Amino acid sequence: MGGSGWCFPANRARIPSYVNVMAATRRRSGRRRAAAAIARPEGEAAPMSRITLDVAARSDLGRVRSFNEDSYVTDAERGVVAVADGMAEHKGAEVASRLATATLVQSLLAGQNLAPRAATHAAFAAANRAILERARADPALKGMGTTLALAWFQGERVSIAHVGDSRVYRWRAGRLERLTTDHSFVQSQLAAGQMTSAEARVSRSRQLVTRVLGAAEQMAPDLGEHEVLAGDVYLLCTDGLHDLVEDGDIAAALEVLAPNLDLAASTLVAMANDRGGRDNISVVVVRVDRKREPRRAPEPEPQGFFGWLRTKLGA
Repeated sequence: MGGSGWCFPANRARIPSYVNVMAATRRRSGRRRAAAAIARPEGEAAPMSRITLDVAARSDLGRVRSFNEDSYVTDAERGVVAVADGMAEHKGAEVASRLATATLVQSLLAGQNLAPRAATHAAFAAANRAILERARADPALKGMGTTLALAWFQGERVSIAHVGDSRVYRWRAGRLERLTTDHSFVQSQLAAGQMTSAEARVSRSRQLVTRVLGAAEQMAPDLGEHEVLAGDVYLLCTDGLHDLVEDGDIAAALEVLAPNLDLAASTLVAMANDRGGRDNISVVVVRVDRKREPRRAPEPEPQGFFGWLRTKLGA
């Protein structure tokens, strides 16, 4: 994928100032971490730690659309983040995307006693059912649907699920990897070898999505599970970003701006708008950290009679 690309937007007056400041910040913080590691006495165990999530999100109208039909949800405490991109024959695109993200979270919380794969599958089924039922209740909403991409963090594992062309990326150790495969006409042509990447980038069919929630009674997501490592950065986005911004440029932004997630999210949106902003743009950026747990202070040695008794008992 695009981990090796380092091209930034044509409007270089905005992005490099972010890049230079954050690169210096990243170098300084790296030296502090190294010093802390060297200062630890040899043989001393590292402090206990656990996974924590830092999350930032942005959703932007873009430069062409009159309404924002995207939706996103972030619940760092429960480890749930998702994005959705609504579509409709007439109206209701924003209804479908918001209904999908709201139903998804409710279903995941209700299914906490299930295995992650089963709970995720049930949550997508519930979102699909909610959209269909709402469209049946209101004929004006007939034909509405939505993409949906989910990352559900559980300890040191993450469940990834998606329907449509909203994507999940992972930035790890200098490499950007796409964890989802688009459900789209263009992707099927690429997989069949009937279209090149260059042709796909300019194809008039790139907006054709082949799987969405709300299109059929049964709509199963693609599911995956991955190990989570401290330092990982996950990006969930709608096609308003990845249709205009190359993977290499996304990788470059995450490499430099990961220490400041708010700035990373805002910059990714700005990059898409600088390239035309033809669609709504939604991004959720998640950084995985380890929270250091404080050490328990050693219990004081007993004094007086009890100290004497302890020595006699060999304690």
